[in-house]
Amino acid sequence: MPPKAGTPAPAGFMWIEDAAKELGVQVSTLHKWRYRGIGPAAALHAGRLIYAKSGIRRYWDSLANPEVKPVRAQRPHVRRAA
Repeated sequence: MPPKAGTPAPAGFMWIEDAAKELGVQVSTLHKWRYRGIGPAAALHAGRLIYAKSGIRRYWDSLANPEVKPVRAQRPHVRRAA
């Protein structure tokens, strides 16, 4: 069952809606990027997509600095509760 609305994302991560706001794009754009394997990496948590805050920063850095290779989406490591 997905988390209830207003439930905070795990520490160091943000829900897809928050990531879209942070990047200034629509949620559908993040879905398209994910399908194409570009943009910041996403992972599933409790049935919802989450993005690592560090991945969002790396993506911004890759856009701002042409010397940095473009970021390819890779699944971030998410700790699982024991």
